Amino acid sequence: MNEENSFARVVIEGQNLPPFLARAFEVEEKALKIEKVEEEGFDTVSFLSGKVAGWFVRSQNNFHCVENLSSRLTKRDVQRMTVARVRRCFPDLAVDENVWRQVFKRAIEETHDDPSQSIPIWNGSTRCCPGLSTAIVPSGEMVSGNTWQLPRYRQIGETVGDIGMFDEFLVRIFPYEVDRHVFKDWLSWCLQNEADKPAWAPFLYSRRKGTGKSTLCQLVVKLFGDENSITQNSIEKLTGRFNKPLLDSKLVVSEELQLKPDSSRGNTLKTYISEKVTTSEVKGREVEKVRQHCCFLFTTNHLPLWIEADERRYYVIDVDHDGSASGPNAAEFGAFVAEFVAWMDNDENIARLYNALLQHRQSNSFNPRALNLSAIDTPVMQQIMGASREVSLVRLEEWLAEQGVFALPQERIAFFFVETLRTNQNRIRHMMPELRWRPVSVKWGGVDHARVVWVHADYQVAGGRVRGPEGYDQPIEAEGVLL
Repeated sequence: MNEENSFARVVIEGQNLPPFLARAFEVEEKALKIEKVEEEGFDTVSFLSGKVAGWFVRSQNNFHCVENLSSRLTKRDVQRMTVARVRRCFPDLAVDENVWRQVFKRAIEETHDDPSQSIPIWNGSTRCCPGLSTAIVPSGEMVSGNTWQLPRYRQIGETVGDIGMFDEFLVRIFPYEVDRHVFKDWLSWCLQNEADKPAWAPFLYSRRKGTGKSTLCQLVVKLFGDENSITQNSIEKLTGRFNKPLLDSKLVVSEELQLKPDSSRGNTLKTYISEKVTTSEVKGREVEKVRQHCCFLFTTNHLPLWIEADERRYYVIDVDHDGSASGPNAAEFGAFVAEFVAWMDNDENIARLYNALLQHRQSNSFNPRALNLSAIDTPVMQQIMGASREVSLVRLEEWLAEQGVFALPQERIAFFFVETLRTNQNRIRHMMPELRWRPVSVKWGGVDHARVVWVHADYQVAGGRVRGPEGYDQPIEAEGVLL
């Protein structure tokens, strides 16, 4: 049977898709907008060709459904799936065999200058483009797949705002009022600026279990949309080699996050939190530069003392309270959480909360680009910052004593900070003065230009020599500066 004669069969059997095609083209009925179109003066061929051009892409002699780009489809698959969707989405639209033939000729076979009428060429990549409802986005003469999808609750048309239950929940799980304000500022800003991203992330900590951390994470996932979020129990996949699918998410939740101070995964994670452009890889493709819009939310039951003293990427929030699973008010808190979870299951409630957060005005002290550590005085943050600073200072002081010298070039100190302390070398200018060392620019070692040397407070450098108490006078080279 030739292509033309078999087409009628395609139309007739369009609604009886085999299972593998039905799965590849699965579309939830709630997300489908059933439209009625006027028959009189209506260009059915142009209308349907435009729909086909938005439902599929092509690449290397294969077709792909935009809802499932991993599928590989034939021309016949595209025809049968299109017929099924049109009959479901536009039941009042009459389409005969001749119209179908014109539609598929224009959308699949013909070469013309109207891209809206032809299935576009897919470049094989995906991007997260929050706020853009189309499944594909232009990329030169080709297109990329858009992984972001409009959450279902935003499609129900709810216009009222209500933040009452959310505020009550925060009051119950966050003992400190400042944490409630900071978290609400962060969440509202992220929703108001979905095409952007903050440079720091909330870190929910509680020593005890059953304090509501996971419930809060579930709520945040609902606000961003299950389709646009991913939750994981570690960061191995996120910081691993083939992490492109995770970076194509809008929200990444990592529960029970634990890192070591010298962890390479920790350094990678910090890059993802703060940088908008990074590199990533998909299996079977070369490493590519990626613009990511990820917001991050972390939880842990272990005090994260691995956080460095001057680290501005994590805002740790104490979520310990007497309503925890082992606390005296566990029963009362458990009853409220059950009520809150039931409230979350209603899309209209999520829509009202979303509307309220869109209207929320952040405090003047809120900065999505950087945390002001000097303004954070909660006990848990002070404990983490104090512990981290003490450990690093002790290690630095011990190392300086081991050198047995009173002047060191900045390059050598920077190497110690990066390779041994595993911290940012910018902290040199904060930590060295705490140990009574100061920077001096001097010429030494036969070099014409000046270089920065850190000198102990009791000593001076001049003319290539180090001088100090009790007649101490040695050339810089003799101090062991040059190694």
